[in-house]
Amino acid sequence: MKSEYQVQEVIAAMQEIAPFELACDWDHVGLMIGDAGSAVKKVLLALDITKDAVDMAVAQEANLIVTHHPMFFTPINKIDYSTPQGRNIRTLIQHDITVFAAHTNLDKASQGVNQALAEKLDLVMPVLLQGIEVGICGSVGGESTMLFKYAEMVKEKLGASGLLFNTDRDREVSRVFLQGGAFDESVIPILKDYRVDAVVTGEMKHHQMLELEDAGIAAIVAGHEVTERIVLPSLEKQLLHKLPNLPIAIYEGHKWQKNI
Repeated sequence: MKSEYQVQEVIAAMQEIAPFELACDWDHVGLMIGDAGSAVKKVLLALDITKDAVDMAVAQEANLIVTHHPMFFTPINKIDYSTPQGRNIRTLIQHDITVFAAHTNLDKASQGVNQALAEKLDLVMPVLLQGIEVGICGSVGGESTMLFKYAEMVKEKLGASGLLFNTDRDREVSRVFLQGGAFDESVIPILKDYRVDAVVTGEMKHHQMLELEDAGIAAIVAGHEVTERIVLPSLEKQLLHKLPNLPIAIYEGHKWQKNI
């Protein structure tokens, strides 16, 4: 069994897991920094390129970071070491760490962010709704449950520090729409047509919350990070299925420091 892989082999596996062509036109996915032909010592999976994530990569001698959010959304015209981004770029290059991003393509992938969210929240019979690119709809299980009871389950399962609601009225919930990360308001008319009872998402603007409430749809906003980081263990399993023996670590906030 192969014991060493090149970056390009990890990229090929990621292309199978989250095809680049699924990414939105405005997105920037793929290789951010580094050399696709270099050998991989260890892979670090993370949501973002932050100082702590880079420090973990250095500490664990991971020379490839696969991140969900791209390091660069728009072209940069300077690398200023006095800025957080500039310092991260310098550290990455100094330690020869390659960065690869899978963003909206991982959101849309069949085993991507929203599927992982559906599994985490025990969504029954999850399906894609026609006309919606990102998100999954399904049942809470059984006939129904009450909104605030369901929300407590969401908070516990995701490890959220708190929740935001668009209503203070408890109600029965049966059909739920999940959309990890940021909520896309263009889906609201479709959610009305499908008579969705509640939306679980990471972040939502105030006017979107009001529009949903006017339509009789409850909103449970749990935080961008907690609704997306659940994909990292799933991504680890998928990569190991394709590339056995690939050394992988997951950045889970400050928790990693306890393991050093």
